[in-house]
Amino acid sequence: MPHPNGYDIIGIGAPVVDHIIRVEEEYVQSLEGGKGGMVIINYHTLSEILDQFHGESTLMSGGSGSNTIKGLANLGNQCALWGKIGQDVIGHTYTESIQEHGVFPLMLHSKTPTAHALCLVTPDGERTMRTYLGASQEMCADDLDPAIFEGVKLVHFEGYNLLKGDLPEKGMALAKEHGALVSLDLASYEIVNMNKERLLNLIKSSVDIVIANADEAWALLGLPPEESCHALKDLCEVAVVLFGEGGCWVGKDDEVIHGKPFPAHPVDTTGAGDLFASGFLHAYLQEWSIEECARLGNQTGSAVVQVLGAEIPPVSWEQIKSSLVT
Repeated sequence: MPHPNGYDIIGIGAPVVDHIIRVEEEYVQSLEGGKGGMVIINYHTLSEILDQFHGESTLMSGGSGSNTIKGLANLGNQCALWGKIGQDVIGHTYTESIQEHGVFPLMLHSKTPTAHALCLVTPDGERTMRTYLGASQEMCADDLDPAIFEGVKLVHFEGYNLLKGDLPEKGMALAKEHGALVSLDLASYEIVNMNKERLLNLIKSSVDIVIANADEAWALLGLPPEESCHALKDLCEVAVVLFGEGGCWVGKDDEVIHGKPFPAHPVDTTGAGDLFASGFLHAYLQEWSIEECARLGNQTGSAVVQVLGAEIPPVSWEQIKSSLVT
């Protein structure tokens, strides 16, 4: 049965406006924090960096969970996104943007500005994130309305929710109470480093599908990709570990398979894992084999790294959908 409100997949995650900015390698090396990761900044630092690149950034509706949900919607799923935005022009623009992708906005509002993420893209296509959490930082477990979970078949959580108190624990518990599958994208190795035991407990108790990249898996377990996948699949129903150009490992029950990568010429790695999750989760909900799930995930992940930003253009979506297994 379809959800009474018209959606059956929910993303729980921070609504963030992405600023895609091309920078030189030297600029990223001059910043505090490592290349390729995510560091929290305040509004003053955000404004300073934006002033340095005035007029040079491309704006998109972003956030890890939002990127995945938009991808799922583009694949034909009925989706909603829950989060908190500011009562500002950027927040209004954000809501309109996700609606254009077919996503139902379950947005709460705050007087604090909407969150922003600076996606600093070096010539090698690698993205380094500097994020102002803004209104999204105020998301909390008490904001969750159990009614939004009724009739839902999948609730997707981004790892950044671990920055918001017990929001992941309560959200996953509500999802389970309503019979929904729970997927979790670990989001960044910094988040994992801060929450190792908590993450392991959540994965064991509440997560059906966990998705991590090699850096996140190493931070959590201290193991390379294939071994990480073997370990994670014993904690939950399905485990996925991505390792860039090498593709992915997927584990379920007693089986671990290698998902071969799609050839790509990376322009910007922003959203690669998020859009992999879109393809993989879509296929999994169709009850495809884990090989087919990996294939579609690698296809959608490959498509997004060949454009600037975390949105696959409509013409590429049409090509992807025309190639789907029926």
